[in-house]
Amino acid sequence: MTITDGVRSVSLAESSATKVVQNTSVLLIGRIGSALIGGASSVLLVRCLGSEQFGEFSSLYAFVALFAWLATLGIEPVLTREAARRREGAGSIIATGIALCSIFAIVATVLVILLASHLGFRGKLQVLVVFAAIELLGFGPPRLAGAIFQVDLKQWYGTGINIARQILWLLIILLLAKTKASLTSIVLGRLSTAFAETILILVLSARFLKPPRRIIVQDFGLYLRACAPIALSTLLAGIYLRIDQVMLHNLASDSVLGFYSAAVKVSELFEMLPAALLSSLFPILAVAANNNQRMAVHMDRVFRYVMAAAGLLCTLVSVGAGLIVRALYGPEFDTSAHLLGILIWSEFAVFFGTAIANLLLARSLQNYLLYPTIAGAVVNILLNFIWIPRYAAVGSAWATLISYTVAWTVVLLGFTDTRGMVWEGLRKGIPVVLVSCAGALIAGSLPFTPILRVVIALALYGVGLSFMGTIKRDDIQYLRTAVNETLGRRA
Repeated sequence: MTITDGVRSVSLAESSATKVVQNTSVLLIGRIGSALIGGASSVLLVRCLGSEQFGEFSSLYAFVALFAWLATLGIEPVLTREAARRREGAGSIIATGIALCSIFAIVATVLVILLASHLGFRGKLQVLVVFAAIELLGFGPPRLAGAIFQVDLKQWYGTGINIARQILWLLIILLLAKTKASLTSIVLGRLSTAFAETILILVLSARFLKPPRRIIVQDFGLYLRACAPIALSTLLAGIYLRIDQVMLHNLASDSVLGFYSAAVKVSELFEMLPAALLSSLFPILAVAANNNQRMAVHMDRVFRYVMAAAGLLCTLVSVGAGLIVRALYGPEFDTSAHLLGILIWSEFAVFFGTAIANLLLARSLQNYLLYPTIAGAVVNILLNFIWIPRYAAVGSAWATLISYTVAWTVVLLGFTDTRGMVWEGLRKGIPVVLVSCAGALIAGSLPFTPILRVVIALALYGVGLSFMGTIKRDDIQYLRTAVNETLGRRA
């Protein structure tokens, strides 16, 4: 390597670091804002509807979401990867993907409407299924145009659009809550926000998707082959992510489901953290996939950062579940606090699985995504069938925790191509899990006020993380360099 090549390599690394920090910062700030606004919307919605109607609302969208895989085929990462590698053809790549998925979205919508009455959605709920299907399935394909924001590392567009939608949704809920509107009005209000979001994505993405924007029918087969394993894994992931709510609707009651869904809403608010980091890193991972040295550096950072964030979240929420639920929903939802204390530990597996999925996609190993999702779906369904009749929502919470953990930390150890990646992640993650659990157990058993127990738990976790060296000196230097370059450019 010449001196010029070396300088170019360092400049490229700094540029990549800067872009990652810029986009991750924007995404984190945007998603924190979105989470806060979305959290406020969820709180208002729960308080407005009550546990039973909120259970109906949750079961409705959980059912339709089971078919989202068919509407978009899980094609977005494929489009992002291909557009990042062939930027000049991004317009035609994304247009072709949208056209292909539109056909399947129509099929998915018809299936949902036909099956609704056979799965307990009758009368008013059967009509609401149609509106939910238009939102989650019909608007899915045109939203794929937003993939170009990720390709060009300009995710602030997508973040801004999402925040705009959340603000509109919050205003609609406030208005409907004042007028004591029906569940039908709330579903229609949500549909209107999705329509506005879709229009914004199409208008703004057109600035980056320069002509030609041709639909290349001959490439349909190519994209179907590339995204088939992702689509199937998305289906199976949807089953083990949402089947618990559909099963609680049928095997327990909508009131029980309401308490459970309230806990799920809180735990899912924090899943923005790995999504923000990995959304920024994915185009860089895709380009570095064939360079083992660069990929190893990225993979090391991904696992350490993601698992450290998961540990912080689990420590905080498990010890403070009672405070969080009472502050958000009021004392009538105290039942949800115990459920949240169980569900939050599944976030370790969610964060870990998000990292693994992005690394597999970057290396074009998406076929392996099928196996953890199959295992997760099977384990979740079996445990829910056994435990819901006996333990209701508590059984479903434990089924979620166990199925997520088995899916993403065990299954892929059985394959040569993925074993090294998963083992590296576990090597980084298991000590973090142990420190987080120890901190939560010690602090939770102390005879202090809830707030003081939370502070002690976080302090213990921070000490443990420092002792293990999960965050290293070169990480601080890496971030400092990127931040300084970012600030310098803006100045």
